[in-house]
Amino acid sequence: MTDEHEEYDDQDDNPLQGYFDWQVTTLLLAYDLVDPIPGDDPQAIEQRRTQTEQEVRDFTLAVVPDMYLNDPNLDWPAEVMMTITRATFDRVNQITGG
Repeated sequence: MTDEHEEYDDQDDNPLQGYFDWQVTTLLLAYDLVDPIPGDDPQAIEQRRTQTEQEVRDFTLAVVPDMYLNDPNLDWPAEVMMTITRATFDRVNQITGG
């Protein structure tokens, strides 16, 4: 692989950003199922998004093996991504009571 291990000047350039966005959106949809926020309350919407983004960071970091967290040059294998996906769906089930 060529230069995929460089620092990202803009987080949008990070290849994992799209995956993070998917996780956040998935949890937001789950929260909206059980506790919808009126569309005319942008402050509540932003607060939920901020809290959900932090929640995703926390549970993702909790399931990623330390070797990948400690070495940004390592590619995350499919097994790690599958573990993160399972954690995301587990959280959705907790939120929705599923």
